[in-house]
Amino acid sequence: MQPSDEQVAAIDTAAEVLRNAPDSFAAMDGLWRAVYALPSWAFIARGTEDAPTPFVGELDAGPMVFAFTTLGRAREGALSAGLDDEAASKVLSVPLPGAIEWLASFAASGVRGVVFDLPRFGYFAPLQNLLPMRDHMAATPPA
Repeated sequence: MQPSDEQVAAIDTAAEVLRNAPDSFAAMDGLWRAVYALPSWAFIARGTEDAPTPFVGELDAGPMVFAFTTLGRAREGALSAGLDDEAASKVLSVPLPGAIEWLASFAASGVRGVVFDLPRFGYFAPLQNLLPMRDHMAATPPA
Protein backbone atom coordinates (compact mmCIF):
# COMPACT_ATOMS: atom_id res chain seq x y z
CA MET A 1 0.00 0.00 0.00
CA GLN A 2 1.40 3.35 -1.06
CA PRO A 3 1.07 6.51 1.03
CA SER A 4 -1.18 9.30 -0.14
CA ASP A 5 0.27 12.31 -1.90
CA GLU A 6 -0.76 14.35 1.16
CA GLN A 7 1.22 12.06 3.50
CA VAL A 8 4.33 12.32 1.34
CA ALA A 9 3.98 16.11 1.07
CA ALA A 10 3.59 16.40 4.86
CA ILE A 11 6.72 14.29 5.40
CA ASP A 12 8.69 16.36 2.90
CA THR A 13 7.60 19.55 4.64
CA ALA A 14 8.50 18.10 8.04
CA ALA A 15 11.91 17.02 6.71
CA GLU A 16 12.58 20.57 5.49
CA VAL A 17 11.53 21.98 8.87
CA LEU A 18 13.95 19.62 10.60
CA ARG A 19 16.72 20.45 8.12
CA ASN A 20 16.29 24.13 9.02
CA ALA A 21 16.04 23.45 12.78
CA PRO A 22 18.14 20.33 13.42
CA ASP A 23 18.11 20.78 17.20
CA SER A 24 14.34 21.13 17.45
CA PHE A 25 12.71 18.24 19.29
CA ALA A 26 9.30 19.31 17.98
CA ALA A 27 10.57 19.21 14.38
CA MET A 28 12.16 15.80 14.87
CA ASP A 29 9.08 14.44 16.65
CA GLY A 30 6.77 15.74 13.91
CA LEU A 31 8.82 14.18 11.15
CA TRP A 32 9.13 10.76 12.78
CA ARG A 33 5.45 10.67 13.75
CA ALA A 34 4.59 11.26 10.08
CA VAL A 35 7.05 8.57 8.92
CA TYR A 36 5.69 6.06 11.46
CA ALA A 37 2.14 6.86 10.30
CA LEU A 38 2.84 5.65 6.76
CA PRO A 39 1.08 2.46 5.69
CA SER A 40 4.44 0.96 4.64
CA TRP A 41 8.10 1.75 4.17
CA ALA A 42 9.81 1.10 0.85
CA PHE A 43 13.24 -0.43 0.37
CA ILE A 44 15.67 -1.35 -2.37
CA ALA A 45 15.37 -5.12 -2.38
CA ARG A 46 18.45 -7.29 -2.22
CA GLY A 47 18.72 -11.05 -1.84
CA THR A 48 16.19 -13.50 -3.20
CA GLU A 49 12.51 -12.95 -3.92
CA ASP A 50 11.49 -15.39 -1.20
CA ALA A 51 13.89 -13.89 1.39
CA PRO A 52 14.53 -10.27 0.45
CA THR A 53 16.70 -7.98 2.52
CA PRO A 54 16.99 -4.21 2.34
CA PHE A 55 19.89 -2.48 0.62
CA VAL A 56 22.55 -1.36 3.09
CA GLY A 57 24.89 1.44 2.09
CA GLU A 58 28.05 2.64 3.81
CA LEU A 59 27.67 6.22 5.01
CA ASP A 60 29.84 8.34 7.33
CA ALA A 61 27.85 7.09 10.34
CA GLY A 62 28.39 3.47 9.28
CA PRO A 63 26.26 0.90 7.48
CA MET A 64 22.71 2.15 7.01
CA VAL A 65 19.55 0.63 5.57
CA PHE A 66 18.21 2.87 2.83
CA ALA A 67 14.46 3.35 3.33
CA PHE A 68 11.97 5.43 1.38
CA THR A 69 8.53 6.92 1.69
CA THR A 70 7.48 5.60 -1.74
CA LEU A 71 8.45 2.84 -4.15
CA GLY A 72 9.34 5.47 -6.75
CA ARG A 73 11.77 7.10 -4.36
CA ALA A 74 13.30 3.68 -3.64
CA ARG A 75 14.02 3.30 -7.35
CA GLU A 76 15.49 6.84 -7.50
CA GLY A 77 17.60 6.09 -4.44
CA ALA A 78 18.90 2.87 -5.97
CA LEU A 79 19.99 4.66 -9.13
CA SER A 80 21.57 7.43 -7.03
CA ALA A 81 23.49 4.78 -5.06
CA GLY A 82 25.00 3.51 -8.31
CA LEU A 83 22.85 0.44 -8.88
CA ASP A 84 21.94 -0.45 -12.45
CA ASP A 85 18.40 -0.32 -13.86
CA GLU A 86 17.71 -3.98 -13.14
CA ALA A 87 18.80 -3.74 -9.49
CA ALA A 88 16.96 -0.42 -9.10
CA SER A 89 13.74 -2.01 -10.31
CA LYS A 90 13.76 -4.44 -7.36
CA VAL A 91 11.90 -2.58 -4.67
CA LEU A 92 10.06 -3.84 -1.63
CA SER A 93 7.17 -2.43 0.39
CA VAL A 94 6.96 -3.57 4.02
CA PRO A 95 3.77 -2.69 5.94
CA LEU A 96 3.93 -0.96 9.28
CA PRO A 97 4.13 -1.70 12.13
CA GLY A 98 6.01 -4.86 11.09
CA ALA A 99 8.63 -2.86 9.18
CA ILE A 100 9.84 -1.31 12.45
CA GLU A 101 10.72 -4.61 14.13
CA TRP A 102 12.05 -6.07 10.87
CA LEU A 103 14.47 -3.16 10.48
CA ALA A 104 15.47 -3.18 14.14
CA SER A 105 16.53 -6.83 13.74
CA PHE A 106 19.33 -5.80 11.35
CA ALA A 107 21.24 -4.22 14.24
CA ALA A 108 22.39 -7.74 15.16
CA SER A 109 24.24 -7.94 11.83
CA GLY A 110 26.11 -4.67 12.37
CA VAL A 111 23.79 -2.22 10.61
CA ARG A 112 23.91 1.09 12.49
CA GLY A 113 20.77 2.86 11.34
CA VAL A 114 18.13 3.66 8.79
CA VAL A 115 18.29 6.65 6.46
CA PHE A 116 15.20 7.85 4.61
CA ASP A 117 14.72 9.29 1.15
CA LEU A 118 18.29 9.68 -0.02
CA PRO A 119 19.33 11.63 -1.99
CA ARG A 120 16.45 14.07 -1.40
CA PHE A 121 16.65 14.25 2.38
CA GLY A 122 18.65 11.74 4.39
CA TYR A 123 17.07 11.94 7.84
CA PHE A 124 18.12 8.95 9.89
CA ALA A 125 17.79 7.08 13.15
CA PRO A 126 19.95 4.46 14.84
CA LEU A 127 18.31 1.04 14.59
CA GLN A 128 18.34 0.63 18.36
CA ASN A 129 16.11 3.73 18.58
CA LEU A 130 13.33 2.42 16.31
CA LEU A 131 11.41 0.45 18.95
CA PRO A 132 11.82 3.07 21.71
CA MET A 133 10.65 5.76 19.24
CA ARG A 134 7.58 3.67 18.41
CA ASP A 135 6.82 3.16 22.09
CA HIS A 136 7.35 6.85 22.90
CA MET A 137 4.99 7.97 20.15
CA ALA A 138 2.35 5.48 21.28
CA ALA A 139 2.58 6.69 24.88
CA THR A 140 2.77 10.46 24.39
CA PRO A 141 0.83 13.01 22.35
CA PRO A 142 2.61 14.97 19.60
CA ALA A 143 5.00 17.70 20.77
